[in-house]
Amino acid sequence: MAVARSYATGELAKLSGVSPRTLQFYDKIGLLKPESYSESGYRRYDDSAALRLQQILFFRELGFELSDIKTIMEKPDFDLLSAMESHREALRKKSDRLSELLVTVDSTIRRLKGEKEMEIKDYYKGFSDKEIDSMRQEAREKYGEKTVAESEARVVAMGKAKLDAVQAEFGEIYQKIVASMGKGPESKEVQEQIARWRLLMENFHHYTDEMILGLGRMYSEDSRFAAFYLKFHPEMPGFMTSAIECYIASRKK
Repeated sequence: MAVARSYATGELAKLSGVSPRTLQFYDKIGLLKPESYSESGYRRYDDSAALRLQQILFFRELGFELSDIKTIMEKPDFDLLSAMESHREALRKKSDRLSELLVTVDSTIRRLKGEKEMEIKDYYKGFSDKEIDSMRQEAREKYGEKTVAESEARVVAMGKAKLDAVQAEFGEIYQKIVASMGKGPESKEVQEQIARWRLLMENFHHYTDEMILGLGRMYSEDSRFAAFYLKFHPEMPGFMTSAIECYIASRKK
């Protein structure tokens, strides 16, 4: 059974990041009343008040005026769980927007410094503009706008010189895989290169094993990716898929 807690004004202010004066003001306008007052007039807040303060701060973060927050939270049908779910969705959208702005700001900083601008399509060498747009949209639908924005921010921040070096290393890995295809996808030589490939992929995003497995299967199931790997060897798309499946299976043993 959870033990009820009690907070002095200073304690709650420190925990929440607001000033004691703010808590006093919220009490004055009836937005956040303490659980009790001591004989000396000191306020004490319980867990319920702390949770209410959290809601107030969420609403403030989303741009609501104090008077509007008070009206919303005093409605008879106000539901805390629904409010939390609503806050989460609003904050997610705000986070996605901030990720997009970060990419723009980074790009502007580089331009002001006189650095060469890099376009995100430089990452998708070998694909047409139409294919690039299609793959980016599919990634947004599958992984979310935030994940794609963060990944592309990494690419842009990497700079063209490093991206070229990373892509050259990918090419070297693929050539070594082709040279070892006769030994099978589970062979030590191939698996060493797949592990190297996996590590190199972290330059663009932190991939879970499930995401890596999904990518591997796309290399043979998606004609756009298959066409890319066919440039290295006629059997490369299916071989890459099998090699990545072996790699993930070995990690689960």
